[in-house]
Amino acid sequence: MALVKITKLLSQTIGLDANVVSPSQINRAAETRRVACNFPDLDRYWARLQTSATELEELIELIIVPETWFFRDRKPFDYLKNYVASEYLLKPNRNTLQLLSVPSSTGEEPYSIAISLLEAGLQPKQFNIDAIDISQRSLTKARRGIYSKNSFRGDAWQERSYYFQQSEQGYELSKSIRDLVNFQQGNVMTALALNQKQYDIIFCRNLLIYLKPEVCTQVLAALDRLLVAGGILFVGGSETGKIVPDQYTSIRQPFTFGYRKSESPIKQAVIIKSLPSISPDIQPIKKTHLSTNSNHQSCEELDLRSVRKLADDGRLIDATTLCKKYLEKYPTSADAYVLLGELYQADHQNSQAVEKAAQKAEQCFQRAVYLEPNSYEALIHLALLKEHQGDTTGANIIKQRILAMRSRNGSLGGGT
Repeated sequence: MALVKITKLLSQTIGLDANVVSPSQINRAAETRRVACNFPDLDRYWARLQTSATELEELIELIIVPETWFFRDRKPFDYLKNYVASEYLLKPNRNTLQLLSVPSSTGEEPYSIAISLLEAGLQPKQFNIDAIDISQRSLTKARRGIYSKNSFRGDAWQERSYYFQQSEQGYELSKSIRDLVNFQQGNVMTALALNQKQYDIIFCRNLLIYLKPEVCTQVLAALDRLLVAGGILFVGGSETGKIVPDQYTSIRQPFTFGYRKSESPIKQAVIIKSLPSISPDIQPIKKTHLSTNSNHQSCEELDLRSVRKLADDGRLIDATTLCKKYLEKYPTSADAYVLLGELYQADHQNSQAVEKAAQKAEQCFQRAVYLEPNSYEALIHLALLKEHQGDTTGANIIKQRILAMRSRNGSLGGGT
C-alpha cells in the first residue's frame, strides 16, 4: 500500500504516468531512499515523504534518469539552422529570437541549440535561450558544463574540439557557450504556467510520453500559450500523436518532428465566439448547497464550510489561516485551493497588495487545475485573471477548454 501511495504522490506532484514508469523502477527508487533515511519499512518512509519536501525532491531525482546527448536526433538542429538562414535573418525589423528548452536535463540539448544558432550565423545578442528542468542535480551538471564520452554519440562530432577543452574530468564546454543558456529549476506545470514570455521556438522532446493524459493536455496548453503565432514546436518522435492538428501543421521534414503553430486566428475565433464571454452572469459556482443536517457530511466538507463561513462574516485573515491549515492536512484538495485563491483575491488593501494577491490567487487556481483538470471554478478564475492581465491568448485557450467541458457535460456545472 505504501508503494501505491508513493506512486500516486509522484503522479500528483510531477504528473507522472504510472502506466509508463514501471512499479519496479519506483520501488527501487523508494527502497534506495528508505535505506538512505534509515527507515525500517516503506510505511515509515511514506510518512516522511508527506512531511518533507526535501525528501520528495530526493526521490524525484532517482525517478528522473537523464538520458540525453549533444545533437540527439540531429535533424531538428539541422532544421533550426536552415530556419535561421531562410526565415529569421530575412525578417525586417526582427526581434531577438526567443527559444525554450524543456526539460533541459544536463544541458546537452539547450547547448546544442546555442551551437546551432552560432553556426547559422547569429550573434549571441540576437537570441536568448531559456532552459527548465525539475532536477537540481542535472542543472548543476549543466551549468558546470563538463561531459563524458557518453554525451557524444552517433556520428563523430567534428566540431567538438572547437567548443570543448579536454581535461581530467572530461570535455569542458567553453564558457562563452555556457553563458548563452539561462537555466532554471522548476516543475514543468508550475514553471510553464507562471512563465509570461513569448517564444519563437520551443523544444519539448521526450517529456510528454511520461505524463498522465490530463497533465499532458495542460502542458501542451501552456506551451501553446508561450509559443507565438507561426512559432515552431519540436517534440519527440513518439509524441507526434499528441499534437492538435487544427492548431499546428507539420513542417514535413523527415525525422524532425517539428510543428508550426497556426498564424490564422480564424479557427480560434470561431471557437471562442461560441463561448459566452466571462462576465458576472457566468461566475464560479459557490458550494452553498451543503446541508447542515446531513448525516453523511465528511470532515472535509465541514472544514471547508467553516472556512466559507468565516469569509462570509468578513474574517478573511482567519479564513485564510484555516484554509491553509486545511491544505496541510489535505494537500490534494482542488476545492480548497480554489477557495484559498478566492480569499487572496478578496483580501487586499492597495495597488501593490492587489498585484501580489493576484499572483498568489493565480498559483492557487493553477494548482487546483493541476489536481482537478476539470475544475470549472478554477478555470473561470484563471480566464478572468488572464483577461485582467491583458493575456488574451492565454484567456482564449482557457475559454476553449471550458467550452470543450460544456460540450461534453451539456451544462455549466463543474462542481458538486
